[in-house]
Amino acid sequence: MTRYYLRQYFVAICDALIALASFYAAYAVVIGYPAMLYRVPGLHEKAIGFTAICGVCFHFFSVTRGSWRFVSIPELTALIKAVVCAVLLYTMAAFLVSRADNVPRSVPVLTVLFLIGGLSSIRLGYRLLVDGWDIHLLGRRRAYHRADRNILICGLTEEAEGFIRTSQRLRSRQMAVVAVIEDGKKIGPRSVQGVPIYHSLEALPTLVSRYAKNGIKVTELVVAERQPNRRRLNELLELATSAGIKVSRLPDVTQTASITASSLWELKPIELGDLLGRPEVKRDVEDVARLIRGCVVLATGAGGSIGSELCRQIAAFQPRRLIITDNSELHIYLLDKELRETFPNLDIVTRIVNVREAERVSEVFAEYRPDVVFHAAALKHVPLVEENPLEGIKTNVLGTRNVADAALEFGTSAFVMISTDKAVNPTNIMGATKRAAEAYCQALDVVSSNTTFRTVRFGNVLGSNGSVVPRFQEQINAGGPVTVTHPHIVRYFMTIPEAVRLVLHASAHTQWCKGERGKIMVLDMGKPVRIVDLAERMIQLAGLRPRIDIDIKFTGLRPGEKLFEELFDPSEIQDHQDDEAFVVASPRVIDRALLHQTLSGIEAAALREDAKRAVDLLLHIVPEYHKETNSQGAPAVSAR
Repeated sequence: MTRYYLRQYFVAICDALIALASFYAAYAVVIGYPAMLYRVPGLHEKAIGFTAICGVCFHFFSVTRGSWRFVSIPELTALIKAVVCAVLLYTMAAFLVSRADNVPRSVPVLTVLFLIGGLSSIRLGYRLLVDGWDIHLLGRRRAYHRADRNILICGLTEEAEGFIRTSQRLRSRQMAVVAVIEDGKKIGPRSVQGVPIYHSLEALPTLVSRYAKNGIKVTELVVAERQPNRRRLNELLELATSAGIKVSRLPDVTQTASITASSLWELKPIELGDLLGRPEVKRDVEDVARLIRGCVVLATGAGGSIGSELCRQIAAFQPRRLIITDNSELHIYLLDKELRETFPNLDIVTRIVNVREAERVSEVFAEYRPDVVFHAAALKHVPLVEENPLEGIKTNVLGTRNVADAALEFGTSAFVMISTDKAVNPTNIMGATKRAAEAYCQALDVVSSNTTFRTVRFGNVLGSNGSVVPRFQEQINAGGPVTVTHPHIVRYFMTIPEAVRLVLHASAHTQWCKGERGKIMVLDMGKPVRIVDLAERMIQLAGLRPRIDIDIKFTGLRPGEKLFEELFDPSEIQDHQDDEAFVVASPRVIDRALLHQTLSGIEAAALREDAKRAVDLLLHIVPEYHKETNSQGAPAVSAR
């Protein structure tokens, strides 16, 4: 006989004895003992019958199968229902058999009370015993005197209460909750699960200092709200930094019974995207599903930050086939492995393709004839392209031409190019190449009748390969300093998943609004973020103090780098869509014949490795390029 069945028999016997005792106790209170033994005929037979009815009801309501160690409100609710049902059935049976003679009216009521009290008491008592509660005068746990990590919880939510209860049950030396801060309530409960509650968030530094004087080092402030306001998160980060502690978020404790000490110990860090000064935009996905579901979709540059996230989100919309292409063997191998594990039923084709090679691009298009193409392949790092301009022209200009021409030749329905805000009034070669690529797609979109060519333009994404975020993180991990080019430099930012969602949404919208030809979709990026503020936030997220624990060093603007980026050229007509997360811009359209002639000259110069001639020709179609960094008219941001 297994341990499980032994436990079930033990629970059933305990519940039966409590039912029997409750029945006798009710009669003893009403009639008295030992008077009830001779004034109630067949008392013992009635007690056995009542116990049998209870056994059936307890089994029906799963009372005997519930865990005593994790007993909570749902289990107690089921217990009450079972008791009430059992007493009602017994009373009805007594009325049918003997018209309820010798059953005083108060007996059923008392039986319910005694039985609920007995069953719940034994369960709660067992839980308190197993959870290791110290039975002393105040009845409070003192585990936090010995814990490695002592935390404060901000927000008295159901998740917070469950987390406290679970952490106390696990009795881990790794972590203990020392207090809860319920901000904004002057009057409220003073404790939860024996943990004190304070009602002033502004007193956080004082509270941490007070605990330190008592030998308790508070290490973290844990936010209990599921979706905290971003402004509030920034305020909490500032307060926590001033108190010298980190900020984290609660793990998922909805399944408290399955949580281990190690999983509970792994609090969720606050992500940098959580602190952006704008709400993350989420859109209706129906139009995106119409664009992708059941289609053959091809993505270039699939191994990059944007390209790989594009493939993940596209795969979720169930395309008939997903073709992932990239020039990097390692990156595309890792993405292929991830997608096949996540979407085992999806038809995935992986091809190593360099978009510079027109024949290879046409070969892939001829074999699979994609319905939708997302062109994310590009060289994007400004300093590298500035030092290697010809390589940037080959990939960003000629590569885009190769993929767009193949889409037109093989009947692709929708072609979407990923562009950048650096294409607006470019001061560097990378931005100029992206503007030329935009112009080529515009020209094709105007003349094409079967294929729509769309460009989606947006700013920086948090955490992309080679961006400032990974570099800042490396510098913080190394102890600093964190290097920023200029105290006034600002950039637009959004998270990678959000950027890709909006790319898909804008692509789907324009696909069903085919009257808008030659347009560029510019994502709503919110307000620009000062890079030095970004660095300070990252230092604070590491639990350190900017300019005290980690220094910030200004290194000067790099060649071709702007103080601020623009999402629109002043000459571009802007059409703000109602309730949309993007703006439709109408840049000047360059004649396709002129583009074709110029690009042919650029290609010839590239074959001769004549970088100067290629750049000169590039600037013929991007006259707005100017080499000097435009530091005038930057947003007014005070330096600290």
